Amino acid sequence: MTANLKSSLMLHFIISVLPIVVCLFWIISLSAKRSSNLPKRYLVVFFCISVVNYFVHATFFNNQYELFAFMDNLWVFTSLAGYPLYYYYVRLLTCDTHIRWRIVAGLLLPAVLLSLYSFVIYFGMSATESDIFIHGVMYHELGYTRPYPMMVQLQIYRLSAFKIIFIIQLTACIYLCFRRIRINLARVKTTYSCLEGKDLKTTKWVLYALIFASLISFLSSLIGKDFFVDKNILLIIPSLTHSLFLFFIGYAGYKQDFTVADLLHEEQKKVVNDNLSAYEYTLGLYTAEDLEHIVLAENLFINPDFRLSDLATKLNTNRTYLSRLINQELHTNFCDWINSHRIVYAKKLFSDLAYQKIPMQEVAEKCGFSSLSSFYRIFKEHEGMPPGQYRKKATAGIMH
Repeated sequence: MTANLKSSLMLHFIISVLPIVVCLFWIISLSAKRSSNLPKRYLVVFFCISVVNYFVHATFFNNQYELFAFMDNLWVFTSLAGYPLYYYYVRLLTCDTHIRWRIVAGLLLPAVLLSLYSFVIYFGMSATESDIFIHGVMYHELGYTRPYPMMVQLQIYRLSAFKIIFIIQLTACIYLCFRRIRINLARVKTTYSCLEGKDLKTTKWVLYALIFASLISFLSSLIGKDFFVDKNILLIIPSLTHSLFLFFIGYAGYKQDFTVADLLHEEQKKVVNDNLSAYEYTLGLYTAEDLEHIVLAENLFINPDFRLSDLATKLNTNRTYLSRLINQELHTNFCDWINSHRIVYAKKLFSDLAYQKIPMQEVAEKCGFSSLSSFYRIFKEHEGMPPGQYRKKATAGIMH
């Protein structure tokens, strides 16, 4: 074996195991994180299953025929389990405070059944039939002609069923994940004035990355995995795409500390207040104008951590009443209402000569925004232009 051939085989091996390395990195990182919550621990399981999935890919691309012949049956399970498991991760962020095993079992049922079917056919095939399936069907090597034996044909039916189930799962996963995130965001906006780290924005971007990675997988499937076996340059495309996708999943999960458990903890204050007797709170004595006056008179909105429960405690009333009042009388939610006052205050600062040259970060902090990016995004949503452009116009107006 020449040195060039050895180098090529080593490079091929490294490219094929790159997704496994990424999975192992996040298994270690998430397991070692001190501020670990249930979704993070759950992601460890997700990455463990992904390791098995990409290990099977590696056996295929490195021509480990006998090992692949067996592991291919596990690949059916791990591939069909991936999207349902990630959907349940989103559920743990948005609605479930503990793992509901019946739901998990239902989500994994198609993967389990098709994998069992594959195992039954695998153990029922003769050595000759297994050779035809692996070399003739999976690797498309020459010398294997149709019609194939019945057992091989049954495995081909499994490949077709896999594609159908995979597409259905992908579509359902994307839809349900976005739906869960949207519902959760509506709940969060009725409770918090700052959405930083609570709006699951990175999780939404993971879903977009998931769509892109799935398109790459679909194109690879159309071309045929065997097309990449001896082509290092082309193999790096699906390998790098999936590695980046897996890294993004791990990074988003590692950074995501806020979960539905935190939201429910905050909402428990509502339960306590809602159970107060009639004389213990001043329910019905406040109007929308009263709320506006109280928030503006004391500049309560400049506190980036200002919550609906803080306002309820200050007024000695309950969150349900205040939330309903804001929704019905002001036609908005708590978060958007507070942010509107922050934007008005920012515009007021921009019209003050003393604030014409101070950094935009300082303006954002003075207005109650927890980050500069949130300030830019929300200001542009309200005014149709970034704050820097608005300040220039305000400055020009003052000068003239």
